[in-house]
Amino acid sequence: MIKLGMAWFVVIVSLFAIVTIICLVRTRRSEKEIAPFVEHCLFWLLVPILSNIVIAISDDLAICRLCFTIYFISTTILLFYFMEFSLKFCNYEYRHPLFRPLLLGMVAFDTISVSLNLVFDHVFMVTTEPAADGVDVIFHSLWYHKVHLAVSAILLAISVITLATKCIKSSRLYRDRYLIILLATIGTSVWESFHVFTNGVVDESIIGICAMGLFIYIYAMEYVPSILMDEMKKTVLATVSDGILFFDENRDCIYINSAASLQLGLGLDETGPAFEKLLALTGEDREESANYNAKVITCTKHEDGEEYIYDIEFHKLHDLQGKLIGSFAKITDTTERSKREKMNKFLATHDKLTGIYNTDRLFDEIRQVITANPDKEFYVLASDIKEFKLVNDRYGRAFADKLLVKIADLMREKVVSDTTRYGRIGSDKFGILIEKANYNEETFISAMREVPNLDRNLVVPIIIHIGAYEIEDRNMPISAMFDRAFIAIAQVKHEADLKVSYYEDDSRAALLWDQKITEQLDNAIITGQIVPYLQAQVDRDGKVVGAEVLVRWIHPDEGFMPPGRFLSVLERNGRIAKIDQYIWECACRILRRWSFEGRDDLYLSVNISPKDFYMIDVPECIIGLAEKYELDRKRLRLEITETIMMDDIDEKLKTIDKLREAGFIVEMDDFGSGYSSLNMLKDMPVDVLKLDMIFLKDTAHDERTKKIMSLIIDLAKSLDVPVIAEGVETVEQVDFLAKMGCDYFQGYYFARPVSLDEYEKKNLSSAS
Repeated sequence: MIKLGMAWFVVIVSLFAIVTIICLVRTRRSEKEIAPFVEHCLFWLLVPILSNIVIAISDDLAICRLCFTIYFISTTILLFYFMEFSLKFCNYEYRHPLFRPLLLGMVAFDTISVSLNLVFDHVFMVTTEPAADGVDVIFHSLWYHKVHLAVSAILLAISVITLATKCIKSSRLYRDRYLIILLATIGTSVWESFHVFTNGVVDESIIGICAMGLFIYIYAMEYVPSILMDEMKKTVLATVSDGILFFDENRDCIYINSAASLQLGLGLDETGPAFEKLLALTGEDREESANYNAKVITCTKHEDGEEYIYDIEFHKLHDLQGKLIGSFAKITDTTERSKREKMNKFLATHDKLTGIYNTDRLFDEIRQVITANPDKEFYVLASDIKEFKLVNDRYGRAFADKLLVKIADLMREKVVSDTTRYGRIGSDKFGILIEKANYNEETFISAMREVPNLDRNLVVPIIIHIGAYEIEDRNMPISAMFDRAFIAIAQVKHEADLKVSYYEDDSRAALLWDQKITEQLDNAIITGQIVPYLQAQVDRDGKVVGAEVLVRWIHPDEGFMPPGRFLSVLERNGRIAKIDQYIWECACRILRRWSFEGRDDLYLSVNISPKDFYMIDVPECIIGLAEKYELDRKRLRLEITETIMMDDIDEKLKTIDKLREAGFIVEMDDFGSGYSSLNMLKDMPVDVLKLDMIFLKDTAHDERTKKIMSLIIDLAKSLDVPVIAEGVETVEQVDFLAKMGCDYFQGYYFARPVSLDEYEKKNLSSAS
């Protein structure tokens, strides 16, 4: 039977027990990281609550004694879990790894000691005495009870210190969550101390412990400080790049972030004219804007010569009952995005470097102009910079880009007709559509001559060729029209002066031949269609001393092709280096085999084309071949022409010196065919001169030519340079040259170029 004095206590504590159970159930369902710690506290809080209820309603000594034991054990465990909760809640950890095991050991020792009170009566005793409304249970504290209180005090002190430290170090936004639990802990501790000193039977401070448990649940599991939320909202809204404004139901501004202040030209926290400024920016009517529920308006602002583009969103806000509580506006600066979109749209139809039409847009525009003007005649013009890759390599990307921009600027300046269209259709290629009536060849040539003026100190000349195609078939694809313009260019690509070339049917056939030769070269080398032919070289006694290695192409469709049909094509497109390297290696293999056969007395001469110096590392390639085939390098002679020295003279001289230092004999081929032969002889260190046949023509009857020839041979002999006369065709030429002291001869009089087998049958077998 409940005593009247304890009824209020039992009712209050029972209510707390019910609330604690509800909180415990909710905590178990939570996935928060702190939830297990709160759950332990709430569970072990229920145990002293229930034990105190039993003590309050019972006067049986055995039951009270057991409940007191459970109460003391559960409070120790509760304080331990409260300590662990405090550390976790405050984001602290044990300072030393042994600290927690020591505390667990202390709790375990205290739990066991209190449990043994049922045997040894060393913690407490309970007795009864008569009372007016029944029997009172009297609690008597013994010596170990003091130890138990000390253990509890240690655990409690750790929690208090942890919470107090966190309160000091925390932001004011978070301080209250720690402070409330700290104050509840201190208040409950004081209440508990009062109970200890008064030695009451029922621990009324359990009410404070229950309240502390509820605070733990609320502040750890449910509570989010409103001031924290407000501060976070302000911080986030202040830092976002979009402008944010909040208005009440009367459209008075109650909040504006810094971005919106800047966009509207307002001072910080200047909210009064915000709505009017917003309306002025959008150009909207105030009354009409009152009806906006959700609307996006794009507007433009000009300030200090700059253009700003904004997307402004209006939204009304309603509560759960649908009643208007206000509105907000968001201002998004889309200036950069709009610029990017505009630029992307521009780049989709224009060339990025020059800003004129790209290929696709140019072709579309040309098609529209041709279709819209059926009664007008048009030219399609294409321009191409000669050897642009060489210009790029020689002067760098920046100069090459500047060159292309200059061409585009000239087009803008010179081409102004309504029906004219122009654009960039390749790396260095430009295209134009122009009316035949407006076309003037000299205008284009003079304009293109302005381009090289970018730099007066050019080693590699800037030469621009223009191809023109008069449109006859308007239904022809635009790309095919430009193909024909480029076919026209191909006919003058090798020329060293700017000119306009016009498409003719023969031009296409020539271009197709060039393409055929270029495309079939690699396969021709692999399948043995490209073969070396040898033309013997003899001394004054008519003895064969060596040969010049020439190239022939035995084509499966075209048959035997002399070099004139394909070498000029390969020289123009730079593929000559491929065939030269192949012939060099053929010569090395021949010399190697002759060495095995005991014919080390014969040499071979191979040609080095001017383009080889740009396409490959000539010394590295030739020296590598000589090492691969273990040759006596004087047996592999290298023929170069004076045209090699047209540009980059210093670099070419270094290359020739490197070859001579490596042991090769360097011959100057076609000496006398140019205009600077004597300068070349002065500057270029060569070992042999080959006289061009132009000096041998009609020498039997031309005294003037004889004197020039005699002087050249005398000059060479004074320099200790042997002379080979090539193109010798008659006995009169032989007698004349021998009398003047010419050392070696090459020509049809002695031998035509023949295959390797035929050369060896005629010269090697007879010699052996």
